[in-house]
Amino acid sequence: MTFKRAWIPAIVAPAVVVAGGILIPTMANAASAPPDKTAAEVLTLIAHSHGAHYSGTVEQSSDLGLPQLPVSMQKPSASGGFDAASVLQLVTGSHTAKVYVDGQTRQRVQLLDTLSERDLIHDGTSMWTYDASHHTATHVSASAAQAKGRMPQDATPAALADRMIASIQPSTDVTVSTGTDLGRGVYLLRLAPKTTATLVGDVVVTVDAQTGVPLAVRVDARHQSTPAISVAFSSFDTGRPAASVFAFTPPHGTTVKQVSLPGDLPKKAPVDKAGLPQPTVIGTGWTTVVKVPAGKLSAQATAGLGANGSALLGELTQRVNGGRILQTSLFTVYLRDDGTVYAGAVPAATLLAAAK
Repeated sequence: MTFKRAWIPAIVAPAVVVAGGILIPTMANAASAPPDKTAAEVLTLIAHSHGAHYSGTVEQSSDLGLPQLPVSMQKPSASGGFDAASVLQLVTGSHTAKVYVDGQTRQRVQLLDTLSERDLIHDGTSMWTYDASHHTATHVSASAAQAKGRMPQDATPAALADRMIASIQPSTDVTVSTGTDLGRGVYLLRLAPKTTATLVGDVVVTVDAQTGVPLAVRVDARHQSTPAISVAFSSFDTGRPAASVFAFTPPHGTTVKQVSLPGDLPKKAPVDKAGLPQPTVIGTGWTTVVKVPAGKLSAQATAGLGANGSALLGELTQRVNGGRILQTSLFTVYLRDDGTVYAGAVPAATLLAAAK
């Protein structure tokens, strides 16, 4: 499995959670383990589940070995955006959400914060985002082709499983066992690195034997007894959600921004790369290191940390010769003094060696 550039946000981002809704009895003995299948058969089962309909509650937790956020840095961004403190809160705690899915054209995700709620709704050619705490909403109108697959569900077990499975390469051992979960027969798909030179121990995807929908994804760090990341349904219902679930009317007093995607939007928009440093990939598989040269990109990232960014950087990183190291249980980032950044699911020593 290749640790691509997208993997770092893919591993961290799961800390921004999803899912939701209808509680059902989950007696442990309500189902028996399903018949044996090969890994290829389970992967096919998952691939055929993208048009499924279901709802449930998802619980997400992260234990990346990062320190507790200081109280003085726990104030949310006044703009309602995500500053460094907001991102850290998302990746160091537990979160709950509700999710409703009716194939690839209708989804609703309700992110439940302690004192607020955020909604992501996709209904055909209409997409909404709503933030209750700031009384703001964005409505995106698009063609059916543009809207399909645009729903941001990276914190659902299904979306996270897709990311992990898409990166399978010969550097990964793939095995399958059977069991039960939530009163349903399941397949346990285990993706394990063949090397011990990575921080990732394994990835376990729990797959519903009846629908093929991933019910849970667990990412284990090599040197940690508790899961580094867990995204799992705590309730799961295979009934089709009512159409009214996907209808959304902004509450009175909400500030709404209207956005329309152009009908001739190309599949891949041209990108002006002038002045932007291009990342370099060093190595392959689970021990891949990504190098981002110093330049506008790293300068913009530093500037975007927010008011508490510098203080957080000091709290979370350690000073080493030539820069600072951010070490988590799953990945490491080396911020060199000259602005160059190295990152990978490897120990700090590997990044320092790559930087020589």
